[in-house]
Parts: sequence; structure tokens; C-alpha cells
Amino acid sequence: MPLHVPALSRRSFLAQASVTVAGLTVLRPGWGAPLPADPNVFAVLSDTHVPSTPDIAAHGTNMTANIRQVVREVVAHPARPAAVFINGDCAYLKGLATDYANLAECIAPLSQAGLPLHVTMGNHDHRGRLFEGVQSQKPERPVLESKHVTVVESPRANWFLLDSLTETDVVTGEIGVEQRAWLDKALKARSDKPAIVMAHHTPQFEAPAEGKAWGGIKDTREFMDLLAAHRHVKAFVYGHSHVWETKRRGPMHLVNLPPVAYVFKEGLPNGWVEARIRENGLDLNLRAINPGHPLHNQKVSLDWA
Repeated sequence: MPLHVPALSRRSFLAQASVTVAGLTVLRPGWGAPLPADPNVFAVLSDTHVPSTPDIAAHGTNMTANIRQVVREVVAHPARPAAVFINGDCAYLKGLATDYANLAECIAPLSQAGLPLHVTMGNHDHRGRLFEGVQSQKPERPVLESKHVTVVESPRANWFLLDSLTETDVVTGEIGVEQRAWLDKALKARSDKPAIVMAHHTPQFEAPAEGKAWGGIKDTREFMDLLAAHRHVKAFVYGHSHVWETKRRGPMHLVNLPPVAYVFKEGLPNGWVEARIRENGLDLNLRAINPGHPLHNQKVSLDWA
């Protein structure tokens, strides 16, 4: 399952009141805390690309400084989130143990604040080294042998966190037969609420040119057909392309998360997204690293069809 960073104390646990068992996290309203979590608010991050040491920069960006800034903002956010998600490419390039050691230090304030953290796998991550670096978070009972998955249940919708990593530092992503079969069963078992599905890689409907690698999800068509077969799947959330964008595919929303780290095209925003689930939709609020960016604080409302 993805990495779960729980509260560090009983008081923090009571403030968050979340339960994680065999890949399932149930989020409940907090009690007994001065700032209880809003069970319908989530902090959603992607593409942090945290390197081995804080001095390493890429594309004119210090990735360690960016993740530290975002963590501070999430901890201080007026609406205390029920959980924090990092949607893959947590590590810089090779998924080194030292990358994850730096990441662990950067995200420590989330744990100290009692905020559960769930991390999915991107193409620059390495499952084994991630869990070697944070051994206390290694799943005791993996849901799948080949992929790390979990379900985060909340009052108004359920999040299904997937693993699209095929091989570290190989751009191609894949959901795979085993994970699709698990997802089909998991969605059927939770058809009473809207479903939000999240994985790192972008959808890619057309095969690449001869000699080129798949840059997105290799089994996009099979995966999207599966999601479309479950009418309660309302959104697919992904990262990988370092582009902030929302669009639709039929009744389903597609949400491309901005990177916390660097952008590939000048002028695009990097940052994180506040996701607030309402009765019949999802409200997104872009929180740019640069508060002077024209899209900072942009609000997008997605209505469930």
C-alpha cells in the first residue's frame, strides 16, 4: 500500500481519528482537539522530486525548499485536511535511499501535526528503497503482491490510490491486469459513494511512434474502460506531466495535478491543490508556490454528472 505516516501521539491521533487496516483508511471527523480536521478536505500534492540533499536544484528550482514550503502551508492551512496525498515521483530521479531520507525530514511536520500522509508510486520512485528508508511504514499485509494500493474512505466520497510504477526511472506507466482486477472488485464493493481514482501517470490513448516509449499509462484504454463501467467513478486524478489542468472524458473529470517541484514549460504554475468534496462535486483550489502567479488561488468546481 502507499506510505502512511500516522500521528505521532495519542493526542494527535484523537485529533485526526483515522483508522488504517490492510490498505483501507477510514477518515472520521476529529474530536477532542482544538482544530479538528475537516473530513471532506484533502491536501493533494504531486511530483515533489525530492533529491538526496537540500542543495540540489533542477530547472532553476530547489525541490527541497518547495516541499518544505508546501508542508508549512498545509500544516497552517485554515481548513485542517483529513489527509495529505503525494501522487508519485516523490524522489528526484532514481528513487535513492538518500532521497527518501531527505523526504522523511521534509514531511516530518505533517506527522507532528497529526496529519495522515498517503504516498503513491511514480516512475522516479523505488518501492523497496522507500520502505527501507521508512521501515515503520512498510505494509504488514500488502493488498497486492506487485502493486501498492489503498482505499481512503471519507464521508462524501472514497479515494482509490493506485500504483502506476513499472520500473524506476523508466517513463512508462501501467496499471496492469492484477491491479485492474482488484480495482474492479474494490469499486463494486463501494458503489454507495462517488469514487475518486488517483495514480501518478497520465492517460495515453494512442500508441507512441515507432521506437518511442509509452510516456503515460500503457494500458490506458483498458483502464479507462474499467472506470467508465463504474458510473460512481467521478474523477481520475494524475500527475506526471507537470501541468495543472482539468478536463472531461464523458461524465468523468480528469484532473492533472501541478508539480510541487519544477515545471517543464515556463509560465506554468507549480504548487499543491486543496480538494474539498461537497455533496455533488469536488472543489479544487490551486495553491501556487509563487503567490504572485496569476493562477494562484484559482478555484475550479467539478460537478458530478
